[in-house]
Amino acid sequence: MTLKSIYLTISQFHENEKLLEFSTTRTGNVVLWLTLLLILGETQYLPLLPLMILAQRFPAQRLWIAGLGGGGLFLYRKLLELEVTHLLWFVMDAGFVVGLLYLFFRVARSFTDLPPTVRKNPQIFLHLLLWGCILSLFMLPANFRDDPAWFIASRLTECLAFFAFLIWRIGLMLYAGKRGSSKKNGFVDQFIYVLPYLGSTQVPYGKGLDYLTQKQANSRLDLAKSQLAGLKLLILSHLWQWLLDGLGVLFFDHSDSSDLLFPIPLTLYHMDTLIALSGHQVPSPAIVWASLIMDMVYETIQLAVIGHLIVGCLRLLGFNVFRNTYKPLLSVSLVEFWNRYYYYFKELLVDFFFFPTYLKFFKNHPRLRVFTATMASAFVGNFYYHFLQHFDEFIVNGNLLPFVKFNSYLFYSFMLGIGIFISMIREQNRRGQPVVQYAPRLQSLITLRKIAGVWLFFSILRIWDHANSAFMQDTAFFFALFGIHF
Repeated sequence: MTLKSIYLTISQFHENEKLLEFSTTRTGNVVLWLTLLLILGETQYLPLLPLMILAQRFPAQRLWIAGLGGGGLFLYRKLLELEVTHLLWFVMDAGFVVGLLYLFFRVARSFTDLPPTVRKNPQIFLHLLLWGCILSLFMLPANFRDDPAWFIASRLTECLAFFAFLIWRIGLMLYAGKRGSSKKNGFVDQFIYVLPYLGSTQVPYGKGLDYLTQKQANSRLDLAKSQLAGLKLLILSHLWQWLLDGLGVLFFDHSDSSDLLFPIPLTLYHMDTLIALSGHQVPSPAIVWASLIMDMVYETIQLAVIGHLIVGCLRLLGFNVFRNTYKPLLSVSLVEFWNRYYYYFKELLVDFFFFPTYLKFFKNHPRLRVFTATMASAFVGNFYYHFLQHFDEFIVNGNLLPFVKFNSYLFYSFMLGIGIFISMIREQNRRGQPVVQYAPRLQSLITLRKIAGVWLFFSILRIWDHANSAFMQDTAFFFALFGIHF
């Protein structure tokens, strides 16, 4: 056997027919669950293991098992994060959140009975409702969260934090109502994605219930394929984490040279540290550019680690959904990288911003239509998602971030939209054109050049996307890369 065939055998073990047959046996199940116990043992997803076993034993109740179990774990974790420990308030807050979701479930079920304006723009009205609730907080006393006289308002504020966190999932529920598919499933079935123990952000991994049920295993062999594919992702997640640990020693703000057998001759910097240094002690150009590239690679791998864990667990529950991150560092175009980098966030922007805009405006002007829809999603939708996300701190604690904090991300989103649009147009122009044949070695060099261009674009763009972004400081750093100082 060649090295390539050995690699393919190992990397594609989830498609091995003999292994699939073995995993359907009782012995195969025991081996699978013991393996998962070892893999999930040090992660926050270990409590899902009993749910996975129950979902396998009772496949007809998979949605209920995953929804009730995962939803309960989600409420428990989020309420503890909000420091709700008193049993009575814990139960009341959890009940209010479930009641809020049930209200929107009934709205989705009765979608055809809604006023015509609401039916045409359900997401706009949903977000207007959320912003109405947020703006109402400005009418309350500044210290109402600590004032016993405003106790009920403080409790509702914590529930509002859940509303803001779940807003996109509720939006998917409304879309299901618009399609009429919400009448096919019960309220508890929705819990698997609207109460997301799997997923630490507002992005709905696995999208809505319609998508999850399409990807649900309907036979024992399908379940085995899904579970082995999930196991592969969990293994990959751990391998990527080990790689991150190895890369971490190269970065100044992560490394601990005292644990190393030999000193590292190269010190790199993550984006925050690099830009902060630029005003005092500027590293050499080689270090700066190497840091930009490696920080982008580091952050991409970090996203893959989290996404593989979440999607891997969904697959083990019997939902063979698409990966969140799939080889973006091998992309040869900007639009391909964007599609592969954070799939479920991209899908959120497509569902809520791209398609509504694309279907409504400039139908007789194809290129302008694509431009408007792309900017609506990658620019407007992208910025709005992150802008709304930062209001969590205000809702819970009353800490309002100044808008200047978002200037850098506004510019980042605008340039991202422009870049993706240009990449999409270039891809469209290449369609139908004869493929130019090159010698294998030259073709490899051309591919590497395209990949390097994608890396360079996203590495530079990340200058305006980091934790301590400040537009003028970030922009000054960008120009300093080319020897322009101001």
